[in-house]
Amino acid sequence: MLSRIADSLFWLNRYLERTDALLRSVHVNYALSLDKGEYNHLHWHHLAAIFSTADAARRSTLEQQPISLVQHLIYDTTNHNAMRTMVIRARENARGAQDHITKEVWEQVNQVYHLINNPLLQQRIIRNDTIAVLESLTFQVIQYNGVTDSTMPRNMGWNFMTLGKFIERCMITIEMADRHFSEADYDLEKSLDVLYWRNLLLSLSGYELHLKTYRSSQHNKNVADQVLFNKQFTRSAIYCLERIGFYLQKVVLDNNSDDAMAIYRQFGRIQSRVEFADMKLLESKGIRNYLQELRAELIQFNMQFSQLFFSYA
Repeated sequence: MLSRIADSLFWLNRYLERTDALLRSVHVNYALSLDKGEYNHLHWHHLAAIFSTADAARRSTLEQQPISLVQHLIYDTTNHNAMRTMVIRARENARGAQDHITKEVWEQVNQVYHLINNPLLQQRIIRNDTIAVLESLTFQVIQYNGVTDSTMPRNMGWNFMTLGKFIERCMITIEMADRHFSEADYDLEKSLDVLYWRNLLLSLSGYELHLKTYRSSQHNKNVADQVLFNKQFTRSAIYCLERIGFYLQKVVLDNNSDDAMAIYRQFGRIQSRVEFADMKLLESKGIRNYLQELRAELIQFNMQFSQLFFSYA
């Protein structure tokens, strides 16, 4: 497979995975902000920091105006992480690899593209129909995931698409967890109320699983265990890393070079950092250092992977 095609397929899924995470986070934050509660307005600055490329002063202003921040995160193309920006880039990548994706995938990417560029939808946010707009957009992205999973052949193109999806998902999980734990002073012993963690868990689609799985009142430790070590949680770090490792092995075996094997071993060290870790390690090392080192190693792996397989300079 040409590196240009592999690059397009990789980034098609990365952009739409980031879009999915953005939509869920915005929906959760906006819905919770409509209720009265101690923590319901606490997390807008996390959302702005993760998904906005505006300067700190503008982000600070937007955080005080939820509707303006939602518009900025969904439609403002000066924001490189806005949904509209990412969907445009995803469509460009889909067009560049059109011969390597199914007709259904291409049509669904176009469906998302035309919906986000519909001016009537943006007007509905201004008219305070925000929840309905976010639900419409989320439904289309969920459909993309379903169409892709059910129609794409399991070939080398699928391997690169899935690698892009789970690399992006893992980075987002680590970033969101780090920012929420920062508000708790990275203290695993001091247990905040589960309502504090509701925002993070809902944004990762893991709140229901958390309530059904964890019974103790040590909520900080419970959340750390879920987002890092719970293999049943599809957005945990360990689950994402296992998926990356599975598809990376297929790509490396197809490439069969010393450089590819070196990257595979590098990733194995990252995966083992989570696979063989436990709560005692987090307590001794500190969850702040653990999360930030894990994120830095994953970014470094992604850079070297892209240089080898996509011929980045």
